[in-house]
Amino acid sequence: MLSRRNIRIKVLQQLYAFQQQDAKSVPVFQKALENQFSDFYKFYYFSLQFIIDFNTFMESEKELELEKYFPNKSHIRNADALQRIDFFKSLSESTNFQEICGKLPYDWRRHGDMFNRIFIDVVQYDFFIDFCVFDEPSPEVQKEFLTNLYEFLFNEFELFEQSMEDEYLYWEDDSADILKSVINTIDTFYNKNKLKIEIINDKQREDIQFGVTLFQNCLVNKESLDEIIHHNTSNWDAERLTVNDIIMLRMALSEFLYFETIPPKVSINEYLDIAKSYSTPKSHLFLNGVLDKIRITLTQDGKLNKTGRGLKNE
Repeated sequence: MLSRRNIRIKVLQQLYAFQQQDAKSVPVFQKALENQFSDFYKFYYFSLQFIIDFNTFMESEKELELEKYFPNKSHIRNADALQRIDFFKSLSESTNFQEICGKLPYDWRRHGDMFNRIFIDVVQYDFFIDFCVFDEPSPEVQKEFLTNLYEFLFNEFELFEQSMEDEYLYWEDDSADILKSVINTIDTFYNKNKLKIEIINDKQREDIQFGVTLFQNCLVNKESLDEIIHHNTSNWDAERLTVNDIIMLRMALSEFLYFETIPPKVSINEYLDIAKSYSTPKSHLFLNGVLDKIRITLTQDGKLNKTGRGLKNE
């Protein structure tokens, strides 16, 4: 599932693009933001589809080996690994999932050479070797194998990362959340004996709408937000502030003023964390000082309208 932190990052990216291009058309950039939300799910589905297409490759490897006069039994057994996975069987037999993937504008067959490289590498890993010992692996063994396989792909196999980056501009930002969603899908299957593919449900729509509204508020209220920021950064050299620092201040301040159910300290912590990856090494210190000062000032002036017990100070 797309996390709120990731949603904030996507809003930051579109606000940055809007400002850098000195754009006037808000709907164009809002549509680009909404497409980013949609693309997250497309690449979650694409990642799940990987094992189906990888199995097709391994079946061809198995057939080629069987045609040899002295076939390598170990190679054949390795190529048959996914056939012993209940999750793979359920996924490949799901007409709903195949219908979803049939609409994707991406195709693993464009990365066919990568399958050969993955197969050569992965069979040497302990988790693969240990799994192939079993003729009928238990659900726990299957789950552990799939988890290790996806963690290998996402975190260790550079060619997989390169292929995804070629397909998806925001792969670096989304890969951790996509991997988490894939692992959650595997966990749900083995814990509840049910294949449940994540979709944009009511909770996710609420989170996505939060991102869209945040984007709109930062643009519509830019002048008033900047005025508050200016009054609270008088001791800072404006030329030393990065564009991202200013945008994150606007975003956090928007959350202070226009999102009644988000505690100010939650907003502050989120942007401090984002700043560590998307701004200068000392930006999080700057943001922490300015945002806490603004929070105190707005509270004293009675402008921090938060619903729920204790939210003004949380």
